[in-house]
Amino acid sequence: MAITGGVDTGFLSLTVEQDDIERLVQTVLSPAAIKRVQSRAINETTAWVKSRLLRELPSATGIPRKVLARRIKQRKAQASLADVISGKVWLGINPIDAMALNDGGAVNSGYMAGDYYFEGGFKANMRSGATAIFARTSRARLPIKRQNIKIDSPFNEVVRRLIPQAERELARRTQRLVSYELERATR
Repeated sequence: MAITGGVDTGFLSLTVEQDDIERLVQTVLSPAAIKRVQSRAINETTAWVKSRLLRELPSATGIPRKVLARRIKQRKAQASLADVISGKVWLGINPIDAMALNDGGAVNSGYMAGDYYFEGGFKANMRSGATAIFARTSRARLPIKRQNIKIDSPFNEVVRRLIPQAERELARRTQRLVSYELERATR
């Protein structure tokens, strides 16, 4: 069982390796049952990884869960006749717009959004009608730069912590599903 990827690639990929499958083939399970076990174990583990990410990331980044929930997607594994069955958890690691956070308002010589302070920042309405937080890049009136929050390093720390836990979880779920399929096959 292996988990590959990370924040650098933008996703985690969960697969059950071929030697694990060969051990299952030696039992009384049919190839279809083995594929079912694989896809179910991977799907349950990707759902577990997604929920753990959504539980741990708000405290690591200071960004609300509902903002992060749109940036973590789960692609389920399909029980097909392909050699390798894998499921993925996609991580959106692009910077988050400052206006996605709670609006704290103008403070001293800057602007607050959530727990973040933007020095020299101000709130402005754009021609499209949307609102954003900007900061001047020089002493002149223009140019201005839209303010974002980089989230790739906190994501990376949380993912590194979760990978060993996810591997154990995948092994545990695979064992549970194999015993279920064995019980089902002997009925």
